[in-house]
Amino acid sequence: MRRYFSTLAAASMAFFAGLSIALAAPVTAADLSGKKICWNNGSVSSYGAGGKYSNNMTGTGTWSMTGGGVHIHTDRYDYVAIMQKSADGTFQAVITAANIKSTGKYCQ
Repeated sequence: MRRYFSTLAAASMAFFAGLSIALAAPVTAADLSGKKICWNNGSVSSYGAGGKYSNNMTGTGTWSMTGGGVHIHTDRYDYVAIMQKSADGTFQAVITAANIKSTGKYCQ
């Protein structure tokens, strides 16, 4: 009986983890424009309404939406972040060129 409950608990956790990923959608310009996102790695990204961008770790520059994600160009880096926003307001970002995966939320 005990093994049954631990198997059931593991299956439930896997289901809900998959469900939260399934509810994620690609970010839109409206999700980012004029907003700040605090990332789990300690960085803070500011997405200005006019396409201005700043991040305490990567520098200042511009951001724009592309077919492949969010194009970010700073004084130090130029990359595309594949970003999604979950129903709970959590953001996931993947920068494949640098093998970086981060999660974040709007800053308070």
